[in-house]
Amino acid sequence: MSEIAILTPIDALIQVSKEAAKKTGEDVAIRKVSFRNAIAAAKEFEKAGTEVIISRGTLGLKLIESDLSIPVVQIPITGYDLLRTIKEAQKLGQKIGIADTRDVLQGIQTIESVLGFSIEKHCIIVPEEAEAAVEALSKKEIDVLIGKSIFTNKVKNNSIKTVILTSGEESVIQAIHEARSLIEVRRTELKRTKELQAILDFIADGVIAVDEKGVITVCNPSVYSILNLPYDSVIGKQIDDILVNSQMKKVLSTGKEELNRIQDANGVKVIANRIPIRHEQKVFGAVCTFQEVHRLQQQEQEIRKKLLHRGHVTKYSLNNIVGESEMYQKAIEKVKKYSQVDSTILLTGETGVGKEVFAHLIHSFSKRTEGPFVAVNCAAIPENLLESELFGYVEGAFTGAKKGGKTGLFELAHQGTIFLDEIGELAESLQAQLLRVLQEGEVMRLGDERVIPINIRVIAASNRDFEKMVEDGSFRADLYYRLNILDIPIPSLRERILDIPLLCDFFIKELEPGIRRNIKGFTAEAMKIMQSYHWPGNIRQLRNIVERAMILSPEKLIDSETVLAAGGKDFSKLHVLKQHSINEVDEETKLQNYEKEYILNVLKQVNGNKTEAAKILGIGRTTLWRKINSL
Repeated sequence: MSEIAILTPIDALIQVSKEAAKKTGEDVAIRKVSFRNAIAAAKEFEKAGTEVIISRGTLGLKLIESDLSIPVVQIPITGYDLLRTIKEAQKLGQKIGIADTRDVLQGIQTIESVLGFSIEKHCIIVPEEAEAAVEALSKKEIDVLIGKSIFTNKVKNNSIKTVILTSGEESVIQAIHEARSLIEVRRTELKRTKELQAILDFIADGVIAVDEKGVITVCNPSVYSILNLPYDSVIGKQIDDILVNSQMKKVLSTGKEELNRIQDANGVKVIANRIPIRHEQKVFGAVCTFQEVHRLQQQEQEIRKKLLHRGHVTKYSLNNIVGESEMYQKAIEKVKKYSQVDSTILLTGETGVGKEVFAHLIHSFSKRTEGPFVAVNCAAIPENLLESELFGYVEGAFTGAKKGGKTGLFELAHQGTIFLDEIGELAESLQAQLLRVLQEGEVMRLGDERVIPINIRVIAASNRDFEKMVEDGSFRADLYYRLNILDIPIPSLRERILDIPLLCDFFIKELEPGIRRNIKGFTAEAMKIMQSYHWPGNIRQLRNIVERAMILSPEKLIDSETVLAAGGKDFSKLHVLKQHSINEVDEETKLQNYEKEYILNVLKQVNGNKTEAAKILGIGRTTLWRKINSL
């Protein structure tokens, strides 16, 4: 079915519409209809997939006012249409009359001033006035009545000629272009609406939006499930009829947002956020998002379980330590010595050098090896949650606190080791509390007055420059010196390039079961490239490149081309260096060889036609002859 349909009761407009559609190149369905069956015909087109209906005059107004869900475009009455109709009427009589709406009659007034004669005009507001308008014009003894068919059909005086005011080809073309634009806009809006709806449907939070009067306009499925409401029972209702004490009217009137408000919504305890929707400083709606408190508590508990499960035991041993370079071996010697005492250790080094591996190793070498090893990333947990994670809390310490309270990570590490990774990201408010733990060996749960003694070994790690942080005041000096009793700087990979072959062999053996590739190693040239790179991501990056190279390699030995491909843009500069080092052919000779090959290929393509070849090469025929003679 056509995307556009034209419905008209006028025979003359049928042929005009066909010509207009042909010129626009659009596939337009054109049908003659009566006023009585027009709406039924339009609905038939709509059901078949038509996206826009085109009509004109009173019939067009009737379709617009109907319950069609697709848009209706009116064929306009242009000045050209009026002028053409008047010229036809002048052939039939001198005194011309017209009845129509104000906008059409304004166009008549403009034409009157141009042609220098007047036309009897009668303005109507609604179609029901058509018969009275024609009768009024008849009393003025007009010779010809021009207008739409709704007027000309009302003429009862046989002495009055009629000329139907029809739209010309240009007007129909204009309407078809407008219909096409509407289709594109509606499709874009529909796509955007579906995308937004998919997002809303996926969000676990309840989302409700209201207009400026507090009427609900948007509601996602989570609202119904959280509040136990019948599906599709919300849209179009007043927000206060759905949510008791919703506070949305307050947000609409004040224009101020309300965040993280805990309230009872239809018997369910939720945390709600309400913000106004503004446009040009005017509030025209508001949106509310809310989460069920019970669900939030469950999520927090899951996070805690995963954190604790990950950190209770060590995962690495001496088998994971690969390296024979002097700097690295010195760091390992420090690990073995420092692990025998309980002093705090600070591990420093760039991202990816293996600080967590060292922490696990220290614990496994220490006398606390049978105790728990609790690891926590200070940068991965939000500040407001990290305090309760580290120190724990008692029942009722804050809204949403778990019944019976919670044991903190410091307590869980009792008789063992706690590894504080990314310690440099610790908030200032928590730095003082950590200092007290290190100095006093005791913690106090949130909301409690009881001091709990603990016996723990603290290992901290960071890639930050602590001396600079202390200098600019972002890290407490007393805490830094308390952490830096024993310091183990871990060398970067570029500082121990001699260990790269060992590490590559280690990763190949480690990755082989998962990748299922019988890779024997790297060629000498490939390893030279690996050792030439600066490795900003250190061990972690090296492992990634090895894994990628194992997957990409067509042979059992990974060659230089595979390494460069695995390194991607990171190895692009090395590729340039490789090209210079491998290919020592003089650049001028290379260019000459390339030019020779290119000219011969072009000549072959044009079957030796030198004139055609010169055109393709963009050079003169004489120049081409000279180059051919020098080949």
